[in-house]
Amino acid sequence: MTRTFQGEGRDKRQIVANDALSFEVRRGEVFGLLGPNGAGKTTLVSQLLGLLQPSSGRILVEGIDVTRRPQLVKELVGFLPQTRLGLRFVEAEQALVYVGRLRGQTEADARKQARELIEELGLTECARQYVYQLSGGQTRIVNFAMALMGWPPVLLLDEPTNELDPHKRRLVWDVIARLNREHGTTCILVTHNVLEAEKVIRRVAVMQSGRIIALGTPGELKARLGARVRLELQLRDGEGLAPENHLKLSAMGDLEQPHPGRYRLYLPSLQVALATDLVVNQLGLAQLDDFRLAPPSLEDVYLELKDPGVPTPTPSPVVVEAAPADAAVALLPAAPTRLRPRPGEPRLTGWRKFLVDIQHLWLEQMGEVRRSWPLFLVFSLFMPLAMIFGLARVGRGLNDRESLLYIISGASVFAVVVEGVVTMAQRVGIMKRDGLLLYYASLPISKTAFVISLMLSRLSVTLPGMLIPLFAGPVLYDVDLHFSPWVLVLMPLTILSLASLGVTLGTALKSVDLIVMVTNALVFVLLMAAPVFIPEAALPVPLRMLGYAIPPTYAADALRHALGGTIGPRFYLDLAVLFVMAAGGLWAMSRWLRWYVK
Repeated sequence: MTRTFQGEGRDKRQIVANDALSFEVRRGEVFGLLGPNGAGKTTLVSQLLGLLQPSSGRILVEGIDVTRRPQLVKELVGFLPQTRLGLRFVEAEQALVYVGRLRGQTEADARKQARELIEELGLTECARQYVYQLSGGQTRIVNFAMALMGWPPVLLLDEPTNELDPHKRRLVWDVIARLNREHGTTCILVTHNVLEAEKVIRRVAVMQSGRIIALGTPGELKARLGARVRLELQLRDGEGLAPENHLKLSAMGDLEQPHPGRYRLYLPSLQVALATDLVVNQLGLAQLDDFRLAPPSLEDVYLELKDPGVPTPTPSPVVVEAAPADAAVALLPAAPTRLRPRPGEPRLTGWRKFLVDIQHLWLEQMGEVRRSWPLFLVFSLFMPLAMIFGLARVGRGLNDRESLLYIISGASVFAVVVEGVVTMAQRVGIMKRDGLLLYYASLPISKTAFVISLMLSRLSVTLPGMLIPLFAGPVLYDVDLHFSPWVLVLMPLTILSLASLGVTLGTALKSVDLIVMVTNALVFVLLMAAPVFIPEAALPVPLRMLGYAIPPTYAADALRHALGGTIGPRFYLDLAVLFVMAAGGLWAMSRWLRWYVK
C-alpha cells in the first residue's frame, strides 16, 4: 500500500508518505508500530480507519476493504488518537456511556461497561467531574476508556501513555494485556515508549521515511544486535569520563553519550568482565550514581536500525484480523474469546441507531453550548433589535405594515443565516483545528447525524435571534402580527438547509481566520441576492434569478406569509422548497464530504 501527497506552494513534487507497505496483523495479536516523527505512522493510521484513501494497494480489516466500506470498519476499531477527544463538557462516566451508545450498545450495557472501566482504571473519584476539569493524565485515562467502550475487536492506540505517571502507565499496559488475554482483542500500538511497550508487544514494525525497515518479534529484532550487552553509566553531578577511560571503553565497543554525565556502551559479551573491572577499579563506585548491565532491549534495536536502502517489495494488501468469537487466539493460551458484542448483548442498528446517535451527539454538543451561551445571547438579542430599530428609520422611515413585515422577517432570517453558515462553519473549523473532527470521524456514526445534532445544539443559540424581532416589532411600531406555529418548523428547516454548506466550508478551508472571512462574505452575498429586507421586484434581474437558488429567499417569503396571516399555496411551496434544499444538502454532504482532510 502506497500513499503520496502533492507538494504545496511552489513545490509540486510528489511526497511519498507510505512507501509500498506490506504487512499483516494477526488475530489476537498486540502489534507495535514504531518510528520517529515524520516516518508515516499517522498517515498509515488514518488509512487504517478509512479516513484517507491509499494512492495504490489495499487495506483489509477482517476481510473488509477499508476503501470501499470505511463505515463498517469503524464498527470494528476502537481508536485513541494523540489529540484530545470530544465529549469534554460531559461528566467522565457519562462520556463513556455516550461513546458506548454511539458504538451501538444499549443503555444498560453501556452503563455496565462504563462502571467496570471506571473502577478498573481508578477513575472513581473523578467519575462525576466534567472531562475538561480533569488533569492531563486523568483526561488521557478517560480517553483510553472511551476507546474500549463497546468491546471493539481491534484497538488502534496512538501513544496511549502520553501524560501518564508511572503507575497509570503500568495500569494501561496491564489492561491491554488483559483484554488481549481474556477477550482476544487485537491491538495496534503506535508509541515512542519502546521500553514499556516491549512488555506487551508480540510483534513490531519499525518505520522510517514511509517504509517498514524491520518487522518481527522483539526477540527476532534484538537478535540483530548479536551477542552484545548494554552497559550504562551515570556519573555524579554530570561529570565526564577522563580521556584515558573514555578511550579504553571506546575500544571495547560502541560508546554513546546521550546526556552529560551519562554513557551507554554496547560491547560483546566476552568484554563484559574487562569493562566491569575498569568501571569498578579505575573509575570507582564513589563516582557513580548508577551502573547497570543488561541484554539488548527493543529500544536499543530501535536506535540502532538504519534504512538499509534495499528495493521496496511489490505492494500487497495490508491486513488486520480480529479473532472470531469461536476461534482460538493465535500466540495466546486457550481462553474464552468474547468480542463485539459480549454474548447476549444486543446492538442498535438502522433508524434506531441513527436517532440514538443524534440524541447523544446533541447532548454532548449542548455541554459546549451551555458554556458559551451568554456570549451568543448578547449577539442574538442586540443585533436583531439594532436592525429593526435602524432599518425602519432609513430615509423618511418605513412604518407601513408591508415594510415592517419585510424588516422584521429579514432580521429574523438574518440571524438564521448567520447561525446556519458562519457559526456552523467556524465551529467545525475549530473542531478540525483541535483534532476533534478526526475523533468524530473515527466513530461509527453518519455525517448526517453529526450535522443534525450540531444544528440542533445551535438552535438554542439561534432561537433568541429568531424570536426577538417577532416580539420587538409589535412593541416598537404597534404592528399587528400573526404568530403561527409554522414558524417553529420554518426556522429549523432554514438552518438545516444551510448547515451542510457551513459544515462543508468548515472542513474544506484550512484556517479558522479564512473560514471567518469567506463565510461572512458569503452571508453578504446570500442576503444581497435574496429578497430578505426588500421586495423581489426591487432587485435587479440577475440578483433576482440568483435569489431563487438559495434558501433565504424562501425562508423570508414564508415567514412574511406566516406573520401576515396569509398562509396559502405560496407558503407551502416555500416550505416544500426549503425541505428539498435541506434534504438535498444533507444527501450531497453525506456522499461527497470527507471527514478528514489531509
